[in-house]
Amino acid sequence: MIKAEDILNATHGGLDIILDCYPQAKGCVNTKKHFAIRDERTPSASLREYDSKSYGKIWQVTDFGGDGKGENGISVYMHYKGMRQSQFNEALLQLAAKYGVKDELNRTVNKPDIRQRDARQDEPDGSRPFELNEKFTADELQVLGPKVKQADVDALHWHSVKWIANVKNRRVTVKYSTPHYPIFMRECLIHEASGEETEDKFYKVYEPLNVEKGFRFSYTPAGKKPQRYINGLSELKAAYHKMNSEEEKEWQRTHDDDKPYKEKKLPEAFICSGERDSLCCQSMGYHPLWFNSETYSLSAEEYREIMKYVEVLYNIPDIDETGRRKGTELALTYIDIHTVLLPDWLASYKDNRGHGRKDLRDWMALRSEKKDFKNLMANALPARFWVEWLTKDGKKKYEIDTACLYNFLSLNGFHALKDDNSDNPEYIYIDGNVVKKIKVGEIRQFVIKWVLDHHKGRDILNLVLNSPRLSGAALESLGEVTLDFTDFTSQSQLFFFANATVDVHKPVPGDDGIRAYEHGQGGINNYVWKENVIDHRFKKLDPMFEIKKVQAEDGHEYLDIDIHNVNSYFFGYLINTSRLFWRKETEYNFEDDPEGAKAYLEKHPFDIQGDGLTADEIREQKQNLINKIFVMGYMLHRYKSVTRAWAPQAMDNKIGEDGQCNGRSGKSFFFKTIQKMRKTVSLSGRKRNLMDDPHVLEQVTQFTDMVLVDDCDRYMDLGQFYDSITSDLTVNPKNNHVFTIPFDESPKFAFTTNYVPCNFDPSSQARALYMVFSDWYHERTEENDYLETRSIRDDFHKTLYEHDYTEEEWNNDINFWLQCTRFYLSIADTGYKPQPPMENIIQRKYKADMGANFEDWADGYFSPEGDNLDKMLERDNVLNDYMRFANVNRITMQSFNKKLKAFCATRSWIDCLNPKEMQNASGRIQSRVTAADGTSKIKDMIYVKSKPEEIQEAKPEPQPKQQDLFDKSNEKSDDDCPF
Repeated sequence: MIKAEDILNATHGGLDIILDCYPQAKGCVNTKKHFAIRDERTPSASLREYDSKSYGKIWQVTDFGGDGKGENGISVYMHYKGMRQSQFNEALLQLAAKYGVKDELNRTVNKPDIRQRDARQDEPDGSRPFELNEKFTADELQVLGPKVKQADVDALHWHSVKWIANVKNRRVTVKYSTPHYPIFMRECLIHEASGEETEDKFYKVYEPLNVEKGFRFSYTPAGKKPQRYINGLSELKAAYHKMNSEEEKEWQRTHDDDKPYKEKKLPEAFICSGERDSLCCQSMGYHPLWFNSETYSLSAEEYREIMKYVEVLYNIPDIDETGRRKGTELALTYIDIHTVLLPDWLASYKDNRGHGRKDLRDWMALRSEKKDFKNLMANALPARFWVEWLTKDGKKKYEIDTACLYNFLSLNGFHALKDDNSDNPEYIYIDGNVVKKIKVGEIRQFVIKWVLDHHKGRDILNLVLNSPRLSGAALESLGEVTLDFTDFTSQSQLFFFANATVDVHKPVPGDDGIRAYEHGQGGINNYVWKENVIDHRFKKLDPMFEIKKVQAEDGHEYLDIDIHNVNSYFFGYLINTSRLFWRKETEYNFEDDPEGAKAYLEKHPFDIQGDGLTADEIREQKQNLINKIFVMGYMLHRYKSVTRAWAPQAMDNKIGEDGQCNGRSGKSFFFKTIQKMRKTVSLSGRKRNLMDDPHVLEQVTQFTDMVLVDDCDRYMDLGQFYDSITSDLTVNPKNNHVFTIPFDESPKFAFTTNYVPCNFDPSSQARALYMVFSDWYHERTEENDYLETRSIRDDFHKTLYEHDYTEEEWNNDINFWLQCTRFYLSIADTGYKPQPPMENIIQRKYKADMGANFEDWADGYFSPEGDNLDKMLERDNVLNDYMRFANVNRITMQSFNKKLKAFCATRSWIDCLNPKEMQNASGRIQSRVTAADGTSKIKDMIYVKSKPEEIQEAKPEPQPKQQDLFDKSNEKSDDDCPF
């Protein structure tokens, strides 16, 4: 327990506290200057250090303009915060948190003194001999509670243990208590089935400072403790009999008639949540009862037995998740029990295990006066929402108790939702983490149905039917709640399913990163509207893949994937859209063996590392798959970071001719699947100037998760979306006010296109998360050489997510999606951005940059057999030659240079355009040229350098140079590139 001297020692005798409260006193340290703590002409407060009998050297403030009494740092803090003297312990905990003073359990300190010896003949194996102390020490009592006295532990039959032993294999292990590790023991009488006590008993051993919380309790002798047992019931019955014995004697002394004495019940008893809570309750002068487990369910027989002895039974549940749940369950099972609610602010203080405080013992460490306990009692309410009494003529009368009615409704999940933007309350029903909007009539119908289901009779039914207290006007005072509908943090994402709330987060040792809880459990205090619950049941499955870092021979790290199973159809689809070399694997390797090809496909329907592929080809395919898994996780994680403000751009891998639209590769299906989990607004990308429409985003709200721009036009300018991707999003609905969604609440964007992106400039690179889809799924036409048409349905013999999609298939896919999210979260904070293999995309970009006309001309003009390689060529003359060939009147030099760069990057016989060693300081090749008239002029030149014949390849370079991937020009030309 943190003490005043701990705080003062940690704050230089309280000086740090004083200076934090009164920074104006800094100039008065070790001087005789005074400072002001109020608005006054002459400062009247002094600061000095002195020797305290209790705390040693400490600092003190004396306010001569006030009461003139010296105050140490703790008193100054309490005065500064306006705290009462009864809040002294609370002040200590606040100061401890502020200045880093801890009282947490420590294995090296909080441990018993353990010794061993040989067993004697009278010590059989399995026995647990012990020796008790005569009484508790003051420190031991403080461990149990701030007000607990020897009389309280005696009343509940607790003892201080000197030592307790365990005999096993003829060796005795003796555990001695220490000042930092007290051991206690309670003598428990055993009750017969009738409720009467027997002479038999067992002992409950309690080690409150055991660092391992699960080993605090044990019982001896073994096997003696009954399965069902209520601690404190024996003591309650004894108190009942004692009171009535004394009352009867007094009755007989004061009454001469023969009228018999009628036994009375005790005023109250309290169900507490544990050993120390019960002792704190006893220290307040009340009778405690407690169970041996948090999950103990009080039976109807046990409840009736308790109520024989008390008028009112209170319950003081913990304020953690289990305590609230069990407290609500008990209150609704036995509606006359009064529930004492500990304040929520209690959890803001930490206990000696570093957890939020939650129980009566914790509360009494802060509020230890009896009047504070009585205030808790005064606010306790039962779930019974009516009262009854007898009139003078003996008839029963009933009336609804409004406070208890609201308590009953709250316990059953009915509340008013706090909304600062509305004057009218919105009524809701909360079931675990799921919130449903309801009308007043539904609340009324619930109460009526409850009365009927619980057979409360016609009188109570009429009371409810006739009561105006269930009208809309009356229910406006129903308890308001403020709910957090956020389902993510930077490191986690919640998914709400029909049967469970699933928390996906970064894996750590001992936690695989996916945890499922029943609604309302797991300490999850986030909520979801019922209509947003994913209408499928979740059952956790084993991992389907593992992605890990590996090191290549050149020392560079890259990601590799091991596939454990492909139970998820979506996973199978993702694998096949990543098979870049599927034709080599399944067709070219079986050119003369069609039956073998068929058998191979049946054996390898979803194989990312198929037979006949090289290591580099497999690595490329895996890179493609990992990229898609990463994107899926990125899009399912609702959190947005300015450092990861990316927009996926899905495109085809296959190289087509200029302007050729491939498509049918399954790109759109990827994002349409995300719509099963995320609220999406879809826009048609066929409109080139889509964002010119001021109302284009009118369907977007703060609840939209994704904006999908599907099937983008060849010349759509992605730049028009830059601000929407990386900044706040402005929405202009028709016939309504413009509003702005903050960046961290705005949706993520995604794009699909059948064309290659036109810009690989830094602005696009920073925002783009590229995705490449193989042509595994394709349409056979007269213009291509495909052997068949293959669709997603062909792979699975059904349409995914249609009515015949089974719950098992849904669960497989959902598990895969959540595992993708887990993977993304596992590397999100590393800044890693897995991109797909881009070689074909770059080749497509170059082809688009060139255009078919230029490519045809340049193949001849710079042919290996021609005369224009390895020669200084006047740039204007080369441009004019192309214009004559293409029959065009105008083309900018910038556009021409762009085409020429693209051509040089794609030809295997060309080493480079304009070698650096030939460039001048401005990066140009220039030469003086003499005209026919004898005049000379400096002109720009072109030099296309060829490769030596021995290293020329028959195919384009697989990896263009990085500087060639970025077109930094903003100038539009007559041959603008696609997308």
